[in-house]
Amino acid sequence: MKVLLDVGVSPRLRRPLREQLGVVAVESAELHNWGSLRDDELLAAAKRGGFTAFVTTDKRMAAEQPHAPVAIIAVDHGTRAGLVAGAAGIAEAIRSTRPGEHRLVPIARVRR
Repeated sequence: MKVLLDVGVSPRLRRPLREQLGVVAVESAELHNWGSLRDDELLAAAKRGGFTAFVTTDKRMAAEQPHAPVAIIAVDHGTRAGLVAGAAGIAEAIRSTRPGEHRLVPIARVRR
């Protein structure tokens, strides 16, 4: 299993997701210089790169890309603190969502 984080998702989520998922590669689209790709191109690049799940803040992506080659996990907002606090729920969605499926993970707002 390999997980790709969209450009709008804090790369600081990588560590908590790896801790939740065990020995799993969690990488960011920025790391691969894929920030300028259209959604369909990004999902195709993810598939070619061996990724099985894609985490994004774009809740419309699943509807706009109904035949995605990877699982799409959408989170309802992308604040770093919220994402880190919601890592367990995101990890569960990654484990239970298959390529071509999508899931929306609600993230509780975290106050600083």
